[in-house]
Amino acid sequence: MNSVVLVGRLTKDPELRYIPGTGTAVATFTMAINRDYKKKDGKVETDFIPVQVIGKAAEFCANYITKGRLVAIQGSIRVDRYETQTGENRTFTKVSARNIKPLDYVKKDNSNSDTNPSFEPAEGLDPNGFTAIDDEEIPF
Repeated sequence: MNSVVLVGRLTKDPELRYIPGTGTAVATFTMAINRDYKKKDGKVETDFIPVQVIGKAAEFCANYITKGRLVAIQGSIRVDRYETQTGENRTFTKVSARNIKPLDYVKKDNSNSDTNPSFEPAEGLDPNGFTAIDDEEIPF
């Protein structure tokens, strides 16, 4: 089984490209993920993991996920192999994400009030963790 779940922050905005011929969207970015232990000097080490997202999720990333955002991704580890121009064999490890979920809030631009900033949830999230449904959707 090849499955991975990561929670971390984006180090820069996702780069969106389209595959020639098919037009499929591909977004790439790097996540910074703190290790769960500290070194003897008290510092926490950070891993920088390259991530690739394909399809509608890639377009979502390019439109709504920005540098510094806290996200959770679910996907699999991919190892790409290639040969350099000098004939050396190289490998590149990345995460191929299938699902991505923002975990933090986006600060709402409210130029009228600096003393009481308001926040709105990231795409698909409710501030209280609940999803609003219509009364007609209740089965009883």
